[in-house]
Amino acid sequence: MGQKRPLFYLPGGTKVLIAIATGLAATARLKAAHQQLKEVATALSTTPEEVVAAASDLLAKNEALKKQLKAATKALMAQQAAQVLASGQQVNEVHIESAGDISVLALLVLKGASEETLLWAKLNGRLYFTLISPAGQARDCLARLQALGEVQGGGSPKVVTGNTTLPLERVAETIN
Repeated sequence: MGQKRPLFYLPGGTKVLIAIATGLAATARLKAAHQQLKEVATALSTTPEEVVAAASDLLAKNEALKKQLKAATKALMAQQAAQVLASGQQVNEVHIESAGDISVLALLVLKGASEETLLWAKLNGRLYFTLISPAGQARDCLARLQALGEVQGGGSPKVVTGNTTLPLERVAETIN
């Protein structure tokens, strides 16, 4: 499969080698690479020569969409926080897309909360919750929950987040 010979030397004595591959194995590899390039070009609706530019455009669009999604999620969290605060209820169901969303929401609610508030959501078969305590009792409530077992979580004296397989009623009665 090909030979390696020094082509030239760089200053400092570094050898520059060029390897030339020939034969059936090299031809098969080139054909496979060419086929992959054609498939990528088809997926990007472009020619093989324009694949790099099309991929760069796709990555730029993806980055812009991520920024839009982040802004929209932030606006949604702000709207949910306003709804929770306006409801005046101590136990509120919220809608989240990921476990981290409930932490973001908790910090927004904390800014306007005057009493202990429990936010909860079901995600992937688990109950995700956050307890907001302007009086700084959130960790005490979390400790009571953890004593029941099956509860993971942590946080500051004013905000704790966690998840459990316990039913909502059990969580709410333990906190109160």
